[in-house]
Amino acid sequence: MTDYEDFSHLERADQVVAAVPGGGWRVHWKDEGPGGTPLTEQVLAWLITSQGRATAITVDAQGHVEDADGADAFIPPGQDLGS
Repeated sequence: MTDYEDFSHLERADQVVAAVPGGGWRVHWKDEGPGGTPLTEQVLAWLITSQGRATAITVDAQGHVEDADGADAFIPPGQDLGS
């Protein structure tokens, strides 16, 4: 594994034990959109670990799936960012 040129390190990860639908939640970043603009995306799913941690998973317009750990805000269903 360390034969890869861009390899940095390994990290221990919690075991994912469940995935639940996003439930209408959204995540917001202040400056992750085009040209440093705000960006809001739907939560596709929540991954639940054996330690009880929930991680929001999003999918962007190009179909890329990522975790939203670095989001600036989590927006509950039916609320606006400013609510």
